[in-house]
Amino acid sequence: MKQSSLKAAPRPAAGPEFSGWSVKSILAAGARAWNFSSRQTMFISLIVPALVMLFGAATALMGKEVYKWFTGEDGAAENLQVLFFALAFVLCFPVIARLWKAGAKLFAAMYLVLSLGLFFIVGEEVSWGQRIFGWETSEEMKAINKQEETNIHNIEGIGDKIKWLHVVMGAYGTILPLVFLRAQISARPLDAVSLLVPHFTLLPYFFSTLLWRLQANLWKPPKSLYFVITEYSEVMELVLAVAFFVFLLFQFRNLKSLEKPVIVEDPVLNSTQRMNLAANHRAR
Repeated sequence: MKQSSLKAAPRPAAGPEFSGWSVKSILAAGARAWNFSSRQTMFISLIVPALVMLFGAATALMGKEVYKWFTGEDGAAENLQVLFFALAFVLCFPVIARLWKAGAKLFAAMYLVLSLGLFFIVGEEVSWGQRIFGWETSEEMKAINKQEETNIHNIEGIGDKIKWLHVVMGAYGTILPLVFLRAQISARPLDAVSLLVPHFTLLPYFFSTLLWRLQANLWKPPKSLYFVITEYSEVMELVLAVAFFVFLLFQFRNLKSLEKPVIVEDPVLNSTQRMNLAANHRAR
C-alpha cells in the first residue's frame, strides 16, 4: 500500500465562484481572499481608513494647536506616514523572495522597483536624514527648496507634479479593482491581476485619495478654510501610506499560502487513516 505524501502547493485553488453582485457576496469574497472573517476584512477595508480620516477631522475641531500637532511639519501624521511607508518597504522583501522562489522573476523585479520607490518616499519624508542628524542645507538647495531642506519634493514646481502623481495612484487603485473585480475573486496568488491590481477591499483607501487630491488640485479654498483644508492633505497622505502597507500585507499573506503543504490523499487509505495522517502533520 502506498503511503500518503505531503507536497508543497505551488498554486492553491481559487475560492468559490462569485455568487452575485450583492454586498454580502462581495464581502464574503474579500474575506476569502484575506483568509479573515468578514468582520476583520471590513475592519481593514472600511474602518481603518475611516478612522484615520475622522481622527484627522476631529483634531481640527480641537483647536489650531492640536491640529498643527497632528498635521504640521514633523507632526504625528507625517511621522505615521514614514512608519507605514517603511513597513511597506520591509514587506517588499519577503514578497520578492517568494515570487523569485516561485519562478515569477518578472513580478519579483517589479516589486523590487516598488521597494526602491518606497525607499525614496521614506528618504524624502525625513529629508534623507537631515531631520534626524541636523546637518545644514546647502545654499543652492535653500534657494530652490520651499522648506530649505535637503529633499526633492519641496523644490519649486516639483511638489505640484507629485500632487498629480497622487491622483494617478488614487485612480489606479480605484478604477482597476473595479474593472477586474470579477477576475480578482477567482485569482490565484501568482496571477498577474492578483499581483498588479490592488485588491478590491482596498478601494476605500484609493478612492478617498483620488477624490481628495482632485479637489485639492482643482479647487482653491477660501481664506477662512485655507489652513484647515490644505493641512488635511497630510491626513490623506497618511491614508495613502496605510494603503501601501495594507497592499503589501495582502501580497505577503497571499503568497505565504504557496508555502503551505497540502495532503495528497491515497485513495487506498480509509478515512480514519487519512485523519491520523492529517493530525500527525498538524502536530509537526
